[in-house]
Amino acid sequence: MIKHIVIVTDIFGLCIGLEQLVQDLAQAGKNQTDADQTAGSRLSITVIDPFQQQRQCFSNEQQAYAAYTEQCGHDNYASTVARAIVQPADLAIGFSAGASALWRALSTPAAANIKQAMLFYPGQIHQYLKLTPDIPASIIFGASEPHFNVDAMLQLLSQKPSVSACKTMYQHGFMNQPSAAFSEEAYQHYLNVIKERSGGLLNTPTNTAATTAETR
Repeated sequence: MIKHIVIVTDIFGLCIGLEQLVQDLAQAGKNQTDADQTAGSRLSITVIDPFQQQRQCFSNEQQAYAAYTEQCGHDNYASTVARAIVQPADLAIGFSAGASALWRALSTPAAANIKQAMLFYPGQIHQYLKLTPDIPASIIFGASEPHFNVDAMLQLLSQKPSVSACKTMYQHGFMNQPSAAFSEEAYQHYLNVIKERSGGLLNTPTNTAATTAETR
């Protein structure tokens, strides 16, 4: 029964796309009938972002990446995520840079607090293939990545017993509205996958406030 979800954002941070995801997950609980709800099954959502909880409204991915590299960066983000997941969670979800940071964090002792993970298009994963998470991790790639061949990556990841990976027809960024590659069809499909992965027991949330450790 899902109780706590951790979401690790992409370089857009706390933006309209992230807010929509949190809202949709919360709404899934509100749509449950009283008969379906089980005492103690409330959901809390923690959001980890690169910008210290400051809401962002970038014009494009270039602007977002420039801010991300200046204010945070990959190493700092991975450390932030590792510090944040010391709190137990039933499901951790990462997107793009956040997925890469989560991949690295899942190989630290803090990962013992996470039951399972979903990583959407981790574009830096090719640099950390020596790492293997100790928990079940599902990786969802877009059709292509600029830094590696996705089909070859699927072959490499298939050798890791705790990892399942797949390739979609969509492009990197398909889950986030501000991304040029956003796909409503893909978003709705994988929103349902997240709900299913959560056991279909998303009830009224107790906490949807964004929280994060310091990134500097």
